[in-house]
Amino acid sequence: MNSIPVWSTPCKFSRTRPVGRIGPGTCLFLWIAFAGFGVPGGAAAQAIPRAAAPGFQAAPAPSLHALFFPPIVATGAVPTPDDTIAVTGTQPYLGQTASGRGYVLLAPGHAALTNPILVVEGFDLDNSMDWDELYTLLNQEALVESLGARGYDAVVLDFTDATDYIQRNAFVFTALLGEIEAAIDPGQTIPVVGPSMGGLVARYGLAWLEANAIPHRVRTFISFDAPQRGANIPLGLQHWVDFFAGQSADAATFRTILNSPAARQMLVYQFGSTAGQTAAADPLRSALVADLAAVGDYPAQPRRVAFANGAGDGTGQGYAPGAQVINYNYNAFPILINGNVWAVPNGGPTQIFQGRIRIFLISDMQKNVTVTGTRPYDSAPGGWRASMAQLDTTAAPYGDIVALHDAHCFIPTVSALDVDDQDLYRDLSAVPDVAAESPFDAVYWQPSNEEHVHISQLTAQHVLEELVMPVVGVAPGDPALAFTLDPVRPNPARSGARVSLRFTLPREGTASLGIFDTAGRLVRSLAAGTFAPGPHTVTWDLRDEGGRLVRTGLYFVRGASGGAVRGQRIVAIQ
Repeated sequence: MNSIPVWSTPCKFSRTRPVGRIGPGTCLFLWIAFAGFGVPGGAAAQAIPRAAAPGFQAAPAPSLHALFFPPIVATGAVPTPDDTIAVTGTQPYLGQTASGRGYVLLAPGHAALTNPILVVEGFDLDNSMDWDELYTLLNQEALVESLGARGYDAVVLDFTDATDYIQRNAFVFTALLGEIEAAIDPGQTIPVVGPSMGGLVARYGLAWLEANAIPHRVRTFISFDAPQRGANIPLGLQHWVDFFAGQSADAATFRTILNSPAARQMLVYQFGSTAGQTAAADPLRSALVADLAAVGDYPAQPRRVAFANGAGDGTGQGYAPGAQVINYNYNAFPILINGNVWAVPNGGPTQIFQGRIRIFLISDMQKNVTVTGTRPYDSAPGGWRASMAQLDTTAAPYGDIVALHDAHCFIPTVSALDVDDQDLYRDLSAVPDVAAESPFDAVYWQPSNEEHVHISQLTAQHVLEELVMPVVGVAPGDPALAFTLDPVRPNPARSGARVSLRFTLPREGTASLGIFDTAGRLVRSLAAGTFAPGPHTVTWDLRDEGGRLVRTGLYFVRGASGGAVRGQRIVAIQ
């Protein structure tokens, strides 16, 4: 069969509205892909209306690889890491081990690793991200710098192959965690942050340690817009890539990435598993879910916190399930090309891809995909990717690719928070206690859908609150081990909620329980006196001692008994 060079030309810019962070070397396939932390780089492209600049093209990129994998460009100076720790997985998975390296950036004044925060890399589709790129992605809103100023060392795990099995890379994470714990004071605890796929890697690794009675000192586990219930790349776009892979080396490369173990484990629908009109996940996804269940699903020891980039009020991406998202039709003798894409429907049947390349009297290649029984992932609330807008900026040698809608849901809000996902459009803001339905102790979502793993100023503040002011823990051998203060529910607590606070005494004795602000001032005394042994529950109505509603912000619950002090954090939202 003769072929035509469908995608071998530079990118064009034709959008008239923002589409995310786009660089002059941007091309389709990166933007459809999973990103390591989901934040593409490069200077923002100037929007040029199609009518005002007909035929405008960016300067040619030096190679197709540069189009496929545009560089992430630092917006400021990137410090040199103080150390690099080479690490190999502690256990084999399916007979093989993985490897990686931990970049260490010490806080000012530290001569050695002292007070570390461990960050786990996400899905680096071509394993090209190095320290400069990872630091740039993490330092949005100067987050790394803020942590350093507070005395926290950053350790960033970079996998040798981030597309490998999640379980295999989880053993690289546990190996690095062990090396960090061996290097610091035995009483020092560690927070772990897993952005995107890193949240799944850390979840499995910590749960595996606990299931195998291997001690660890992780006090807080933050899952940041991680696909706990799966990730979504529009199934129609996946079939688009599969169809044009025979015409483009870049498309063929991206099809290989879609078939990598980690991608197959995360995608809720995978093109290779489409059978007739049935859309399905790859069998590797169900195997991962089973492996997580086998180790207890989540770690029990650390405080578990989930952030979602998606909206919590049920607002979707601005178009209906089953809507056409890409329009590409060219017909000029002797060539006809179709490459049309629709969002998956809420039920169906609906056509999601129409592909055809006909060269008159030479060849006629066609592919049409219709699905039924699907759930409306593409248009659902969640952290988004501007895949369709990026496809619109790609210059085809024949015709013009038009994005009818810019972005799609990449990580559904309900997936990032791991709550009941039967209704992808569920209004979580109307649920009194979302955390009670989730395996997480605290959950955060956004007022509107944001780009996947974007860190806003408010989100950075919440992350700092969770990391910098840890829950007061119980040290091994503590004589008051049985005095406990349970996680606060609901958390965050919204106006009208009654917060439940439960503490347990090992024996009859005095105890006190109070709410304090971040300056250490008493806001409300909730309990003080002598209590019988066993559990006790009190409630807080988000009011201070004077009966006034407290302001939105972070507060601390402090319980004390017999010389032992326990603490929890709570976020009040009015």
